[in-house]
Amino acid sequence: MDGLAPLVEVLARKKPKAWELYLWQELRLQFFWTGTQISRLSARTRAACSLREENSLLAVDGCGREHLARLLGAKPRALPAWSWVGELTLPDPQVLALLLPGLPLQVGLTTSRIAVVRADGAFAASRPVVVDARNQAGETFTWVFGDNPPNLEEAQSGSAAPPGGGFRALLHPQAAAVLCHELFGHPLEADSFFARQSPWTGRMGTRITSVPLHVVDDPTLPLPGGFLRDDEGEAARPKPLVTAGVLTGVLADRSYGASWAAEPGNARRASPHHPPMPRLSNLMAWVEGGEATPPLAEARVEIVRVRSGLFVPAERSLLLAVSESYTLFRGKRKQKLAPFFLKLPLDASGPRILAGGSPSVTVAEPGWCGKNHQFLPVGAAASWLLLERVEAA
Repeated sequence: MDGLAPLVEVLARKKPKAWELYLWQELRLQFFWTGTQISRLSARTRAACSLREENSLLAVDGCGREHLARLLGAKPRALPAWSWVGELTLPDPQVLALLLPGLPLQVGLTTSRIAVVRADGAFAASRPVVVDARNQAGETFTWVFGDNPPNLEEAQSGSAAPPGGGFRALLHPQAAAVLCHELFGHPLEADSFFARQSPWTGRMGTRITSVPLHVVDDPTLPLPGGFLRDDEGEAARPKPLVTAGVLTGVLADRSYGASWAAEPGNARRASPHHPPMPRLSNLMAWVEGGEATPPLAEARVEIVRVRSGLFVPAERSLLLAVSESYTLFRGKRKQKLAPFFLKLPLDASGPRILAGGSPSVTVAEPGWCGKNHQFLPVGAAASWLLLERVEAA
């Protein structure tokens, strides 16, 4: 970004106690894919900037000198001239359309870039071009432009009821990714963890799964949640959260890094109008030494797709909204089940994960992640997981 460095001096002089000056620009194309052609194509560019101090956030739409002047309490002509380098661009949607399946979809392409000005320097970064697609069942998928689209078909549900009582369930990678997102991702975001809203509070350095599960959040991967600088200007880096079943890390921003000696680099926000907070990016999960082929013969229910998940602190259990699943007999599919909620209780030693696979497989769901009314794209890769003594809620 041209002329950004001089703003460091201005910020230090005008707002010496500021956490950062944050500038943001986003370009989005969206259209309806009929299954054979593009219709209702529209484009939107947004820009905004914000100034964050210890107990306040002031944001305005736009990133021009007049907008920065309002934040910094200066006259526009007193600020250095600056500009983004080049224009934000997106690929021709017709190129994407060549890869889309023959079913109706709402499709979007989004890219953005940020700049962060702090007392110790100025940092600029671009975000990847992310594709999001929603089918007629409302299921949402994300992937990075240039990758092949995932399976965008609606989940296949039946009418049979799930088994009663406790049973073993084999989760496909997409379902396992949602489980890990809700059970190890959100609860290990520092704001939840240090507020004692997490089932893992007080467990750092202890074993939380009986299997050697690894969970790593890695924003440097070319997946939808990727970035090289977070929304506070911190350098991105992989962060191990669970290592061979032992709790080893949390996702933190600068404030938690200062207060709790947690490594920052995980601050994200939907726009300058929102404060940054610790957030997931791209969550990887696999079991050390696991096989690639899932042991279907050891499970009673095969869970292919999960629409969403929710951890219920009062019950110390995770609920998964299962959208596609089958009963199994000797490893073969027997009945297609109606959608149901799967309940995974947490024992004192942790979740009832009996086994898991390796390596992890990239999946396109959960796709988007919501927290405090901020929705952000996330990436995921997971292996299969075998759960025991789970039940239909």
